[in-house]
Order: sequence, then structure tokens, then C-alpha cells
Amino acid sequence: MVQVVNSNSFKGISPIDLMEATYQASGNFQVRAFFEAKDEILKTGKFSESEFYRILDAMVDAETERKLVLERLKDKDPLFLEEIVKEIKDFPADNIIRDVIYLKEQGYVKEHVETKTKMVVKKIKGEEKEVEVKEYFYRYQVKELPIEQFFEPVSIVFKAGVCCQCGWCSAICPVNAIEVTADTLDIDNDTCMKCGLCFSVCPRSFSIDQAYKSIKKLDKSLNWSDKIGAYVNTYTASTTIDEIKEVRQDGGVVTSILEFLLEKKVVDAIIAVQHSKDIWKPEPVIVDDVKDLYNTGGTKYANSPSLKIIDKAKNYENIALVGVPCMMKAIEKGTLFPSGLPFFKNIKYKIGLFCMESFPYTDLIKLVEDKFDKKINELTKMNIDKGKFIINLTSGEELNVDLKEVQSYARDNCHFCEDLTSDYADISVGSIGSQAGFSSVITRTKEGEKLFNDVVKAGLIETKSLKEVKPGQGLLERIAGTKRKKCKPIDLKQNKIES
Repeated sequence: MVQVVNSNSFKGISPIDLMEATYQASGNFQVRAFFEAKDEILKTGKFSESEFYRILDAMVDAETERKLVLERLKDKDPLFLEEIVKEIKDFPADNIIRDVIYLKEQGYVKEHVETKTKMVVKKIKGEEKEVEVKEYFYRYQVKELPIEQFFEPVSIVFKAGVCCQCGWCSAICPVNAIEVTADTLDIDNDTCMKCGLCFSVCPRSFSIDQAYKSIKKLDKSLNWSDKIGAYVNTYTASTTIDEIKEVRQDGGVVTSILEFLLEKKVVDAIIAVQHSKDIWKPEPVIVDDVKDLYNTGGTKYANSPSLKIIDKAKNYENIALVGVPCMMKAIEKGTLFPSGLPFFKNIKYKIGLFCMESFPYTDLIKLVEDKFDKKINELTKMNIDKGKFIINLTSGEELNVDLKEVQSYARDNCHFCEDLTSDYADISVGSIGSQAGFSSVITRTKEGEKLFNDVVKAGLIETKSLKEVKPGQGLLERIAGTKRKKCKPIDLKQNKIES
């Protein structure tokens, strides 16, 4: 998780400049909406009064900082984020990058995109060929006549057909005006306080890719890949725990890590998914006892709005979260925007799963019936491997079809996601690149690397470098790169879903 340092002291800023910036910040529509709805917010019980003021203070500080950054960028030529960081010395580099991206969304800064092409040699089907590759360069400049943009409620994302149904907006909403299911998103317009917080933290509202890339590249201890993002190390790993081997999807790595976290009391609870009363239909669950952990093992290919229950876990001191890439990005946006202060400070670890796409539950049932002539309750396992969609049956039989045959059943809104490997997690886990019985693991933060090594030292996992095995990291990067290339652009102006 990117940690943005709150610069509450504003050292080096003149009192007059600080007073003017704070005055402007107090007029920001999100600050006003949050402040004016204090009674309604406290009535819901989601945030205590001290938490309310903690969030409000952070919002004012962040908005004050943005006004100061904006002032320092006036009359400047378009600059790269890296150049802006060197130009402005008043605040931490992470903050400045965050501020510029948010100022763009607020309507104060324009993003200039320049495209260049170059020829590179690539191996295609065993032959080296010269291909044209596009490179994109992003510069930022204050608009001549900036007008503050008011963020619409996140229903605009749902109506555009790009909502990932992660549930984060529901957990964040200070007045509980948003209800999210695996298929729907509803906003109570009478309750909604029009603060735009749901839009700020939505993984599909606006891109943070440039901020992520620039912030991560500031950390020279990290490796960088245009296909799998920033990382510390990559591994292939398998559990040594017999009970987990019985329920694992691939290497049993995620369940082993979670068991370690609970057993060692590193966290008090875990948010994951388990089967609901409808077999193979996942539901989010808070697990605080190891004996309930194995119910969460194995991949469920139907989607679940897991993040909507995070606020229910706020009384735990530390929690870990397991989720897919869109959920990891949502948590990251909630850390960056609007204030640089997490709404829920108890999220200690984010365990991200590799994900190409998921399926609506009803379409998953139809897929099994259409392609295999089976009922969903006959399945003991589903898997995707080597271009095949595979099912295992209670009879012991294993069946498969080409992956291309099932893609029409997948959720269309998954095709607006460019992230295969959960770029924004502390640890990412999936099967691609590893051999049967093993999982591929990407540690992305120092905290994630330490946790993984602690689990290995405890003897719960056996591991080796992903670069030392076949098909290894090369295959993982190729498939991740393919997903990025095929990702559809998001256009919130279109309205695919009628209200």
C-alpha cells in the first residue's frame, strides 16, 4: 500500500500563503458536504465523532496542500510528474504526485498525452520479428481558466456498465446510502449527501496508473515491469500443511499465509469469501478463527462484493484482506484520495489474487450446463489452466473445454480491467507461471516480502524463485501484458444501464 505522509505542519510555507490556501480548501465541495452532514454521519454509527474529525482534518489538510501545489504550478509549461516533484520542494514527493492527479480530476490541471512509436524485436511463435510499439508520455499543466468539478455519485460508473461490484463505495459511504450486490448498485438519493467520496475511491472512476507508476519508481528497492507492475521478488510456492492440501486451488499459499497471520495473532480477522447457501455462489465473510479458515479455500469464479463488509470489521485492531485486482486498487484509491489518510486504518495486509475475469453466478450455472451438460452442484472444483476451463466432479471425473468457449459467459465489466496480477496488493498469488501443485507469488511491498519470508521460515510453505522454473515469470508477464493490451477504455459519459 502506498503510504502518503500527511504534512500537517506545512513547514516552510508563509503564514499568508497557508491562510489563503486553507481558506480556499474550506470551500471545496467535498469538505463542505462532509462537514455539513456531521449529524447524519454520526447517526449512522459508521464513524465515531473523533473519527469524523480525523477524516475531516485530513481532508482539509490535503485540500490545503493541493491549493499550494496548484499555486506553484501556475504559469509553468507542461511537466512530467517526475519534473514536478523536483520543482516543488515543500511536500513529500508521494503527496505531490497524488495532488496533481487529483487536481486533474477536480478540473484544475490538464493532462497532455504524447504518443511515440518505436520498432523493437520480439520473438513471435519462435521467430524474431520487428514490431511497432507505442509509448505514451504524460505531462501536466494548470488550466488557464480552471473550474472545480463536482464529482457525481458512483452510480454514474454503474450506469456506464463498468462497475466492478467490489462494494468499496458501500463501505466508505458515511451515511450508508449505497447498497451493492454482485449484480446491482443502488443509491438512496434522499440519504446521499452528494460528497463525491464514493467517486473518489472507486477503482473505475478515474485512473491512478500514472500516480502508481511514478510513486513506485521513486522507491529504488523495487523492481519494475510494465506488465506485472512493481515488485520485490517473485516465487513459486506450495503449502506443507496437509489439511490445506485437501482444499487448495493450486499451491495453498494464500490459506497458509492467512493461517500464519491468525495463529501468530499478527491480525485479528480476515476478510475473504466462502460458499453461500447456493453452492459456488461466494459471499464475503469475516474470519477470526482458524477453524473457519478452510471454508474460504479454493477459487470461486463468480464475483462477490467483498469490500462492502470492511466497515463491519472496524472494531478489529488489525485485519488482512483477500481480493481480486479491482479490490486492491479500490483500497489504494481510498488511501490516496481524497485525503491521503485511509478511511479504515486497520487494514494491515492486502493479499491479491490473479484474475483474468469473473462470471455472474447465473451465467456460471449456464456455462456448466451448456458446455458440460452438468449441474453446478455436481462440481467439486473449477480451474483455469493452460488455456482450458476445467471442472472436477463429485464422481471423480475431470472435464475441460477451451477457454475461448467460455469467455462469452464472463462479466463484460471485467474487460475494463488491465490488471491481471493485483498490482496494488502487498502479496499477489495465482497459478500462472507455476507447475501443478504450486502457486506463483509476487511480493510487492517490504511488508509483504517480510510476511512471506516469515511464513516460509515457519515451515508452512516451500518455495523457490519463479525465474528458476518453467514456464515461470516469462509466461506470467506475457499473459499479464496481453490483458493490458486487450483492456477496454472507460467512458463514463455513455449510459449502458437504464436506471
